[in-house]
Amino acid sequence: MIDQPVADLQLAEVERPSPRGRGKPRPYVSESWLRLRENRFGTAAGLLILALAVVAAAAPLLSGLVTHHDPTRQDLAAQFLPPGRAGYLLGADELGRDTLTRLIYGARVSLGIGFLTVAIMLTVGSLVGLSAGHYGGVVDGLLMRLVDVVLAFPAVFLYILMAMLFRPSVVTLSVIIASVAWANIARLVRGEVLTLANRDFMLATRSLGAGNARLMFRHLLPNALPVLIVAASLYVGQVILIEAALDFLGLGIQEPTASWGNMLSNSQVYFVHSAWLVVLPGLCIFVTVLATNIFGNAVRDAFDPRLRLK
Repeated sequence: MIDQPVADLQLAEVERPSPRGRGKPRPYVSESWLRLRENRFGTAAGLLILALAVVAAAAPLLSGLVTHHDPTRQDLAAQFLPPGRAGYLLGADELGRDTLTRLIYGARVSLGIGFLTVAIMLTVGSLVGLSAGHYGGVVDGLLMRLVDVVLAFPAVFLYILMAMLFRPSVVTLSVIIASVAWANIARLVRGEVLTLANRDFMLATRSLGAGNARLMFRHLLPNALPVLIVAASLYVGQVILIEAALDFLGLGIQEPTASWGNMLSNSQVYFVHSAWLVVLPGLCIFVTVLATNIFGNAVRDAFDPRLRLK
């Protein structure tokens, strides 16, 4: 006969709730969202990115209700006006344009190019990498040689060539940058697919008669998604920097349209006496890149199937 204290202890162990108060395993998506919400830094970074996106989308409304300035309106009497003077909350630039208004409108361009470029890169690179890694053989050889050709050319020359052929805009710059950068994504995805191809779950799925499309998009792609998320978070910052470099060369977004890149490039010569013209757009780029990196790592940790809590 079991002693009563021992029996109570065994009963307590049986009825003890699972970690985080769960009595049974949650569905994959619910469990992943719960883990993402528990990551405070990741959640804060995601909210910051969302706030920047909302500000960019509401730029015309904010310029009318908050700043009361047009991003292209010039006032030579307000040249290099310091922040907080005469209704210019963050000062004015060399042409008397309101810096805050241009930062808000610049977010539309810089963030738009960053996210659109990454979306194109991920789509093209994932399809090429999945096909090469899954089918192998001749398909893998042809696709990887195409990737080698793209990566063999210096990226800056391709950027310059395509920027000269097409009029710079958010869409064209996104396509120009993505036309080179997708190759890195393809290699990354191919390597991940090759590591997953002979796993037990893939062999079991094949034995059940799953077709190529199901194997690629229902099993390989979700398991490669954490790698893609991290790559995407890193590339957003790189794309914004590439856009700034093209602006510096005169091949990016042209004045009077505002972007963080051309604001930073145009104001570098005024750093000595008007430092805020350099610091503010640079700070916007820095904060955005940092937030995307933190949020990308948080999403990877939350949605990686290999880290899912049982």
